Formats: sequence, structure tokens, C-alpha cells
Amino acid sequence: MSKEVKLTPEEKPLRSQLNEEYKNLNERLDVLVKEMQEREYEIDFQNAKVFNHLLKFLEKNAPWGHTTATGLIMLYSNLKQQKSVIKSLQDKWDGKVAVRAANVQIFWTMVTKMTGSGFYEARNFVELMAAIGESLSNAVQQVNIDNTELRETHAEVNRVESILSNPERYIDDVEVEAEVEKSLADEVDPVVEG
Repeated sequence: MSKEVKLTPEEKPLRSQLNEEYKNLNERLDVLVKEMQEREYEIDFQNAKVFNHLLKFLEKNAPWGHTTATGLIMLYSNLKQQKSVIKSLQDKWDGKVAVRAANVQIFWTMVTKMTGSGFYEARNFVELMAAIGESLSNAVQQVNIDNTELRETHAEVNRVESILSNPERYIDDVEVEAEVEKSLADEVDPVVEG
């Protein structure tokens, strides 16, 4: 257990500074969350056959539980939207599918939990992993890197909240103003001219 360091009054931040920092951090957090919700990563399926096998697996055979059901629905919806794009491009499709940041980790989890029966399902799985394995792995790594600032900002918000929840760790602006007024009053020489 770490020993809490006692701060001298000169080392303690002002409550108004903490409130401003907290407001700025929360605004930054909102921007980062919005960016992550909108950000997409390309997964290379190489061909429509592999894409369709995955879509069919997610639709009919993907295992899910109470913690993964929503993720499966989000991922399937994201990929299903891409299917219409693929159809419209037909032979011009380059095999790449845009997957939203929130779905990349879900995608990885679903693919690594894939199971099946028999030669044909095993072959389909091996083809899928051969096609998407590297690009999906790279996307997962990039999502983790991209989430670093988000995690660090969350940690800073928690740090400031922790200080604000403990009045002994900051100086109230009212106390500072009272000390300044008292100091000024002591310095003023009440000379009365007569």
C-alpha cells in the first residue's frame, strides 16, 4: 500500500484550476469517443466467397453469451451493410471491408471462437483466416494504439475527480481570496489626513 504524500498549501492546486482541467478533459474525452465511434479499419477479405462464409457463420453459427450478444449484432449489422457495397461494385471490389473500431475487437473474438464440423467447414475457416488473419490482427493492434489516448484521458479524469472528491487535496478559491484580502488589509497603513 502506498503512503499518501502530504502536500504543503503552496503545492496544492486551486479548486477552480481543477474544475477547469476537469471540464477540458471531459471535452477531450467526448471528442476521442466520437472519433473512435466513427473510425473504421480495413479488413482484407480478398474475395466475396470468404466474406460470404464469414457472414453466414455470424448469422447462423456464431457462439454468443450475455456479454457478446450485442457485439455480435453490431458486427453482423456492420458487415451486412458492407454486403450491399460489395454487390454494387461487383467485379471492381478490391476485397476490403471497412469495419468500425468498436467492431474490430468483437470481430477478432468471434473469429477466434469459430468452431465447426467436418472437412468443408474446416476448409472454409482456414481460407477465412488465410485471407483476413493478417489485416484483422493489424486492425486489432491499431485499435489498441488508437485507444491509448482515450485510456490516458480517462485516467486523467479519474485523477482530477479523486482530488476534487477530497477537499484536503486542494485549496478552495474562497480561502485564497480571504487570505489575499487579509494580507492587503494588513499592508494598508490607515493614515488619516487631517
